Amino acid sequence: MNHEGKSDQEWVLRVQAGETDAFEVLIRRHEKKIFNLLYRWLGDYDDAAEAAQEVFISAYRSIKKFRGDSSFSTWLYRIAMNHAKDRRKSLSLTRQRHVPLETAKPDGDGGPVTKLPHPGPDPSQNAEQQEIQERVQEALNRLDADDALLILLRDLQDVSYEEIVQALGIPLGTVKSRLHRARQALKTVLAPYFDSIKVQK
Repeated sequence: MNHEGKSDQEWVLRVQAGETDAFEVLIRRHEKKIFNLLYRWLGDYDDAAEAAQEVFISAYRSIKKFRGDSSFSTWLYRIAMNHAKDRRKSLSLTRQRHVPLETAKPDGDGGPVTKLPHPGPDPSQNAEQQEIQERVQEALNRLDADDALLILLRDLQDVSYEEIVQALGIPLGTVKSRLHRARQALKTVLAPYFDSIKVQK
């Protein structure tokens, strides 16, 4: 069966009509980007994996309520954010793991995938890059949950402003102003680290 030619909405309608197997297509299309968002936001692989499973279970149970007012992916983002917010509150920073911040462009399934570090000729450069990534992840973990989410969605997941507006239910101007504030907060948290690098050099 050719899955590529059909839209998410067509598969949603099939699930709503009782074709439970059709939901597997939706999972395959969106599981990478949902997991990637949760992994970065929570900073813990096991929590992200469990949360991702809960997201799709919740989506399946609620799919008859989905009316197509937004895209299916936006609807999934809303569910994922609700689950992640609850989990993020209970995670201590000491448990959060460092997640590489580089992502590949969306693959054939439409979801960004995490890159493995690429071996280079200069090990010292690799170590420095890895340390920067870890510091940025630590800084994200210290931000307000909503601020971190905006940076993840827009800057690391490359989600459009329109989809962020729909997912969060706030005006475009508010999204942009809050994103600007979040970026400034991230820079403030990171400033001591980068200042120390300048001194060392």
